[in-house]
Amino acid sequence: MNYDPQARQDRLLSLAQRFVDYALDRGAEAAEVSLSEGQEFSCRYRDKTLDQLEQAGSSGVGLRLFREGRVVSGSSSDLEPSVVHSLVDDLVEAAPYLDPDEHNQLAPAQDLYTGPPIELGLLDPATIVEDAEPRLERARVAEATVRGFDERITATEGAGFSAVYSTSVTAASNGLKRVISAGWQSLGADAICDDAEGKKRNGSWYSVSRELGGLMTAETLGSTAAKRALARIGASKPSTGAYPVIWDRHAAASLLGLLSSILTASAVYRKQSYLADRQGDFVASDCFTLIDDPLLPGLLGSSPVDGEGRQRRQNTLVEDGVLKTFLAAQYSSNRTGLPCTSSAGRPMAGTPGEATTNLYLRPGQRSPEALIGDVDKGIFLEGTIGFGFNPVTGEFSRGGWGRMIRGGELAEPIGEFTISASFEDILKGIEEVADDLIWDRRTVSPTLRVASMAVGGRG
Repeated sequence: MNYDPQARQDRLLSLAQRFVDYALDRGAEAAEVSLSEGQEFSCRYRDKTLDQLEQAGSSGVGLRLFREGRVVSGSSSDLEPSVVHSLVDDLVEAAPYLDPDEHNQLAPAQDLYTGPPIELGLLDPATIVEDAEPRLERARVAEATVRGFDERITATEGAGFSAVYSTSVTAASNGLKRVISAGWQSLGADAICDDAEGKKRNGSWYSVSRELGGLMTAETLGSTAAKRALARIGASKPSTGAYPVIWDRHAAASLLGLLSSILTASAVYRKQSYLADRQGDFVASDCFTLIDDPLLPGLLGSSPVDGEGRQRRQNTLVEDGVLKTFLAAQYSSNRTGLPCTSSAGRPMAGTPGEATTNLYLRPGQRSPEALIGDVDKGIFLEGTIGFGFNPVTGEFSRGGWGRMIRGGELAEPIGEFTISASFEDILKGIEEVADDLIWDRRTVSPTLRVASMAVGGRG
């Protein structure tokens, strides 16, 4: 396959600009057009059999048109000019039937990045799948590793490999010309085992990276999934009570994901954030610093320019426990008066909203083992289940699994318990953050220790 990213970028950008010009000719007062083309590959082995193999191209166009204070949007998977022209005509005719929205605007021209391309290593040529066999082999080996790891592994949902690469462009009547070529690949596996009571215990793991060489080996990934399933055999409910809770780095990352959803200007104007109007307040402990950084080379969330054409920048949302800022795109900035933070995502169609990039909690100085060693009796939380988070009140309650901590060491597996607290109490109750920050996801966190949380189990 002869793939030339620059040639594709030039072609798509030229096409997008032609669609913008057509929309203006048809009566739009301003217009924004996004185009994308890409390739997707996926395969899966299950029970020693290749049960999924797909490779297909993808394309899409998204339009946002402005007329008489009204904004209308639409999309299509067909880039044929006649199809897009027809869509434009329909949208222009539909615009008068919508309510005006003075807040919905393109970014000011002076805010757009017009400098030289910023190289962040977003596309590894190895992502472009020309020979499927090495990818098939990784999935096959991962699945075989799961099945052969331990006789207690009784089943598996399989192991799969995926690769995606795409070129996306956006052109608009304000002068925006945004171009990004990017790719990633992932390998995942799942293991199932039975404990003595006949309960199914699941364990899964996946690895994702922009670089093919950044993926975990198939053997390591398969054994990790198997170990996570086996570690849950014999899990019992802990006694109900209040415990110090150590969140492992993956459980802690899920906590950050919830927090980021309410640290946006969109959540503020929708009245979906208990932290609205709290800028400058202590909302967490002084060891808590939360950063979103889109300019870290090669990471999954990195990009040089946001969805509205502003140059990306690092944003510190919480610093030493103090709430510093909310992420804001143009629309939510107009609604709230909060400044834009170059944090706009890029939907195929519709108004850009906020999106985190590479979100992380600043690491501490000691190891997870040291944090565990300080606890005489507590909970080591490896994962949570459910949707028990109220963004308006900050109340948090979810199911969990993990291990007991006894005498500063990990002990028996536990599960089927609930942990609950207000989000404010969780964040302010963080006593220490460990040093184990690993960039294996878009949102990452070191292990952290919360002084006390209510645990609902038995008794």
